Amino acid sequence: MMSKSKRRVFIICMGTGLLLAGIIINFIPTWNLKTAGMEVLRGDWINVYYETEKDAAEDVFTYANAETAFIAEKLGFSEKQNVNVYIYDYQNTMQTKKYGFAAPLLGLDWYIGDNIGTEVILTSPANPGEAHSYDDNKYAVMHEIVHAYVSVINKDIDLWLTEGLALYLSNGEPFYREYLEYFTMPSYKAVNSNNPLVFSKSGGYIVAHTYIEYLDKTYGWAQVLKLIETEDYEECFGKSQKEIYEEWVCYIENYYQ
Repeated sequence: MMSKSKRRVFIICMGTGLLLAGIIINFIPTWNLKTAGMEVLRGDWINVYYETEKDAAEDVFTYANAETAFIAEKLGFSEKQNVNVYIYDYQNTMQTKKYGFAAPLLGLDWYIGDNIGTEVILTSPANPGEAHSYDDNKYAVMHEIVHAYVSVINKDIDLWLTEGLALYLSNGEPFYREYLEYFTMPSYKAVNSNNPLVFSKSGGYIVAHTYIEYLDKTYGWAQVLKLIETEDYEECFGKSQKEIYEEWVCYIENYYQ
């Protein structure tokens, strides 16, 4: 007969084993971004894989392949990189490719696309989900393609920099000084966080592109590219990251539109 201590160890081991098995099973969909029967469109700058929504995929491909030429060249590339876009017929499928089988249970109706390194995953514009439109999904692809190309330069780049770049080069909306009447600038701590929720809640999607804009206008695009690669503020600007942050806040509060 098993002693109480051995029984306790056995139960703990069994529980741990079941938990690990559950985690592994959950993430099976993330092991391969391709789904059965996917077709591919190969372009000058990207490849687009799609399921059955061919017309929507071709629309995304035509738009993205042309726009990526500017993005790639702006980021210093003279030739195509191994950047692939996977378009899924349904939002649930796209979400499982990042977070596994549990993703649809999280209620992320706004979540239509993402990148995993140089791989972009996108919900087909043909079935955009309840929170978005055809055009929302179509144009979202460029934001993720910027992330993908930036990851070639620096796969571990800080969240604030890569999001700021994606917004600045693709879909960042104008920010006006009047917004400061109800908008609180992100703290230095928030700017340094790599937590997507902190980025979103601190207003990153509203203002992060102005950080890159400030650096571009003040120090030049060549220095921005150098920062993407090194993340060394002292080397790039001769100032600390905190000093650059304070300069940017001053820029927004005093000189913006």
